Amino acid sequence: MRKLVCIGGGEIPRYKNGKVLPYETKEIDEEIVRLSQKENPKLLFISIASSHPEEYFEGIKKVYEDLGCVVSHLNINQSYEDLENELLGADIIYIGGGNTKYLIEKLNETGIDKLLIKAYNKGIVCSGLSAGSYCWFKYNYDSLEGMGVINAINCVHYDQKDETAKNKFYNVITEKKLVGYALDNCVAIEFIDDEIKIVKSNKNKNAYKVLENNNKVEEIILEV
Repeated sequence: MRKLVCIGGGEIPRYKNGKVLPYETKEIDEEIVRLSQKENPKLLFISIASSHPEEYFEGIKKVYEDLGCVVSHLNINQSYEDLENELLGADIIYIGGGNTKYLIEKLNETGIDKLLIKAYNKGIVCSGLSAGSYCWFKYNYDSLEGMGVINAINCVHYDQKDETAKNKFYNVITEKKLVGYALDNCVAIEFIDDEIKIVKSNKNKNAYKVLENNNKVEEIILEV
């Protein structure tokens, strides 16, 4: 069974600019751990996209250790064989947010993209937030091409996107003739083989299926 959880956004408690961020993704994090079907799953965190990877890792470590996980941080500066052993030995892989373009370039450059697809097909729980969500899709709202595990277009932080960004998203949907999935902060879309489920840590936020219909872009709220 293939399991992928893509998160639209939301903070975990960690230090940023001298402040501790609030915890906004609790129910989503709990769901990711539940999907592993293990009492103490091994979670591997990938922080390539982040400009503050150590602080980010400490936040993830605290959150997921509290949920019973054994948490480690991927070092990309190791042999391909060691990368493969580490990635395919995990029960959960979590890709953090940050710079999407840099993340995708590094995944391609190191061959980690191929290992992530292998992990996904093996049934390891795969997940990611923001940039870590974009990379699993064929395209993001700005036409950046990801791994294509999900043959669709992704737009995260949807509740924070202005009209210009949303129009970019709609244009990519029209140009590529693919369905779009838009995620507000504190909302995740879960792909279990061919089934889709929505998980929320804020009941007032939404996920949307966005598609072209008779030359118009239509948004459909996806129910939990």
